Amino acid sequence: MDLPTSLSLQVPFPTARQAQIAYGAISPDPQVKPDQFVVDLVVEDSTLNAKFSAASDRVLRVGVNGFFESLNVVLECLHELDVQS
Repeated sequence: MDLPTSLSLQVPFPTARQAQIAYGAISPDPQVKPDQFVVDLVVEDSTLNAKFSAASDRVLRVGVNGFFESLNVVLECLHELDVQS
């Protein structure tokens, strides 16, 4: 199913390992309503690429907000643990 609203984001990290850690932490569980919202995550080098597709602007906004909340937690943990490599 092709959802009408989409957004792509590229999140750069200092290292490829940190991008992989973020990917592992943020990778979504199977979508509860894949006909309403879908997230595709891919790591390329040290960048986490996220593509969101949604049935409406509101669903997209809510889903992307959730992604940013999760990303913030990951970034705080990486900073707190001072993961350098």
